[in-house]
Amino acid sequence: MRLRAILAACSITALGVFTMTSGAIGQMQSVKQQLIGTWTLIAWEQKKADGTIVRRYGTGPKGIAFFDADGHYIITVMKSERPKYASNALWQGTPEENKDTADGTITYFGTYSTSEADRSITIHVEGSSFPNWNGTDQKRLVTIAEDQLTLTVRPSGSDVVDVTWKRAK
Repeated sequence: MRLRAILAACSITALGVFTMTSGAIGQMQSVKQQLIGTWTLIAWEQKKADGTIVRRYGTGPKGIAFFDADGHYIITVMKSERPKYASNALWQGTPEENKDTADGTITYFGTYSTSEADRSITIHVEGSSFPNWNGTDQKRLVTIAEDQLTLTVRPSGSDVVDVTWKRAK
C-alpha cells in the first residue's frame, strides 16, 4: 500500500513538472514572433576595427522599423538635425540640400525571413534609397531583450554596426 502511494505521488509530481515545462516551452516565442511589430530607433553605431565609433546618423537619430507577420518590413533611419530646405517645395532643394538629405537618410523595404539556429534575420531588399541595395539579401543578427531590439550588421572588413530599437507603444 505504501509503495503504491509513493508511486502515485511520484507520478503526480512528474506530471506537474512536465505540464509546467511544456507550458514554459509553449510560451517561448520564435525570433519572428518577437520581431513582429513597430520599433522606434534609439541608436545607430558603427564600431570600426580600430575601436572608433561612428554615428553616421548623429547622436539622436530618428527612425522606425515595421515587421509584419507575413514577412514584410520597412526600415527608415535619418539624422534628426538635418537643416530645412530654403524652398518649401519638396523637389526644389539645392544640390547641397539634396546631398545632405541623401547622406543623412536610408530607407528600405521588402521581405524577410528568420533563422532560429543563429538568431538572425535575412532581409530581401526590394527597394532602397541607396539603389545598390535593390535586389540584395542582407543578414543581421537579432538580439531582443524585453522591449529592446538590436540588429547587428557586419559589413565588409571587421566593422560592426549595431542598430538599436525600442518597441513602440
